[in-house]
Amino acid sequence: MTTESWFSRQEAIFADYGWWDRHNLLYLITEQRCNYIVSRIERIFGEGALSQQEILEVGCGGGLLSEGLARRGACMWGLDPNERALEQGRHHAQTQGLGGNIFFQAGSAEALPYAAGSFSVIICLDVLEHVRDLNQTIREIARVLAPGGLFIFDTINRTWLAQIALIWIGERFFQKSGLVPGLHHYRSFIRPVELQTVLRQNELVSGEMLGFMPRRDQGRWTLGTGWFKGVSYVGYATRACD
Repeated sequence: MTTESWFSRQEAIFADYGWWDRHNLLYLITEQRCNYIVSRIERIFGEGALSQQEILEVGCGGGLLSEGLARRGACMWGLDPNERALEQGRHHAQTQGLGGNIFFQAGSAEALPYAAGSFSVIICLDVLEHVRDLNQTIREIARVLAPGGLFIFDTINRTWLAQIALIWIGERFFQKSGLVPGLHHYRSFIRPVELQTVLRQNELVSGEMLGFMPRRDQGRWTLGTGWFKGVSYVGYATRACD
């Protein structure tokens, strides 16, 4: 599959994706991702700071994280290029009584439709490996992030293990969990050192990069931060104050 045909496939996948399907992997790990986001916001801005933030989610899809954080008190802006995914997000937020807490807007990660310094927090999870231009995406995020602001991300490491787990096995045997054929493109995966370089080039200071991996929590398997970054990793960076 060529890169261009893969991007076309992406548009079709996310237009008809089961964002709110209870078997969807992204749905199942929404709480864990929100926990990480809130913990890092409080690390940087202090306890209880979530409700004081206007947060931009770049690549919000059907609104899983935007809604999860709005439910916890944040004011959310969700941006995505796929209008049909946004329709699902708007509809679900309205049914949950959260329509006034989330503003969904169509737009590209490479050309964010906001003024410089507009947001104190920007999140971009499970998105960087799907954008057309990583360097331009990070450049735009750095532009729109306020001085002293926080950028939180997760993405997939370009390793043979990630290829086996997510493409060869995941997209073949776990389609009901949202790992549909064509979802991932190995060459679009990002090694941590590559992302650190792009962050640094755009004057974003890396705070941490941790593995996002299976772990045992109170007798059940879940996902959380850990040492192993061989498949996926999560982290944050900050923009220096002017």
